[in-house]
Amino acid sequence: MRALLTSLAGAAMWILFLTQLDLGLEWGPLSVWQRHTWYKIASGSLLAGFVCFQWLLAFLRVNRWARAARALYSWHQTAGAFSPALLFLHSTRLGFGYLFVLSTVYVTNNVLGLVSPSTFPRLKVLLPFWVIAHIALSVLLVAMVVYHVWTALYYE
Repeated sequence: MRALLTSLAGAAMWILFLTQLDLGLEWGPLSVWQRHTWYKIASGSLLAGFVCFQWLLAFLRVNRWARAARALYSWHQTAGAFSPALLFLHSTRLGFGYLFVLSTVYVTNNVLGLVSPSTFPRLKVLLPFWVIAHIALSVLLVAMVVYHVWTALYYE
């Protein structure tokens, strides 16, 4: 039940994010902050820290620390549900070109996480495909984030 509520909360946040994007709504103080380099670095660091935290689950599983991985799994899901809020704090827009692709990978990977077969038992048959897609998008996301950080800091 907790996983279902987490998925619904994450889906609601994505709907709110995409609605504000579609309507062109802006929150004045946040827009002002997002123009400052210090804010971009701080919010980007928070977002990068979030991505690293999400990778902790994979690290635990690869190293066969099953008990720790089981304990972290619900935190992984809950933190994932809040990823729209973190993206919103960093940027209220999806960007253009490369940044649009980066944002799309971020959104797609998170939405895929929200429909985890562990949350929706009827999807258990899709588990192998879901895992492959989620991991592939996660690896792609990390590579794109590293490139984004490199170019953003290089040109600042």
